[in-house]
Amino acid sequence: MANTGAKKAPTIKDVAALAGVAPGTVSNVLTGKKLVAEPLRKAVFDAIATLDYRPNHLASSLRFGKTKTIGIVVPDLTNPFFSGLVKELELRALKSGFQTLLMSSHEEVAEEKERIKALVSRQVDGLIISSSGDSIDPSPNSSINGVPTVLVDRAFTVEGFDTVSADNEQAALTGTQHLIDLGHKRITFLATALGLGNMEERVSGYRKAMAAAGLPDANVVYGGLTIESCRSALEQELRRADRPTAIFASAYVATLGAAKAIRAVDLAFPNDVSLLGFDDSDWMTVLRPYVSTIEQPLGELSEACWEMLQRRMKKRDSPMAHKRVTCALRARESTRRVVRKPVQPPPEN
Repeated sequence: MANTGAKKAPTIKDVAALAGVAPGTVSNVLTGKKLVAEPLRKAVFDAIATLDYRPNHLASSLRFGKTKTIGIVVPDLTNPFFSGLVKELELRALKSGFQTLLMSSHEEVAEEKERIKALVSRQVDGLIISSSGDSIDPSPNSSINGVPTVLVDRAFTVEGFDTVSADNEQAALTGTQHLIDLGHKRITFLATALGLGNMEERVSGYRKAMAAAGLPDANVVYGGLTIESCRSALEQELRRADRPTAIFASAYVATLGAAKAIRAVDLAFPNDVSLLGFDDSDWMTVLRPYVSTIEQPLGELSEACWEMLQRRMKKRDSPMAHKRVTCALRARESTRRVVRKPVQPPPEN
């Protein structure tokens, strides 16, 4: 016997009736096929939430040839920069009526290629990729296997792709200048891995700032892509008799690695050594001293990514677009002015 007491699932007509719009308007909001005024979009989404309406994405994909899904691949979801970027992208996707499929490459090039293949096989409408090793093959029209693609943060030098990244060189120059202004001369730059375009730009910014200040002792230490490898690499520097007076850590993993290294050799920041990080995170302002850092604007990065991808999906032959966003120095308590010991006069005879 049929269960006649079962609650009937709401339809697109029910949503339209509650929102006070035509069913076609609801469809346009959900598919993004036509622009809909913001007040009407809000009314539709409010009605969807009230009715707990669930669109039939399979039927929609069969009808329109689109899945309303976007694939996102990042190197490391435990890194607050990438998890924060994903959060911002998901908010924009949801607002535009898209779902997201998220995958991590775990900083492995081979895994990244497999994740991209998996997303393409699921017929995503677009891809946003932060490459694990600048390993994306060039493309003639910013696409991978026909799927519109935007590259973010890394791999921005790959030909044929729309790209979004921070102005890495300027960010590192600004951070290094901050330490120089505090009187530091022995500044060690803790980089992550060779071969990453964004990292090489940060190294370049550091070197330019040191050279402009007439400081010949630029010291770049490559620590790798994990917190522990960065800690190990920096510990050796901190145990030297002529240890640096300031550390500029080039990324989130480098910042945490540097903090652990400083503690491991029984030093403290900023009293014994100043520490400047890269990328902002909640832990940096939980315990004193608060950590100074260079902040990448996640909202601006994600907004640029989303706008580029939407443009590419609507017009496959659009001109290539490249955007750089400006980072901000967050000067807190872990960087301080160098305290010079006064020169003692020679003893009297």
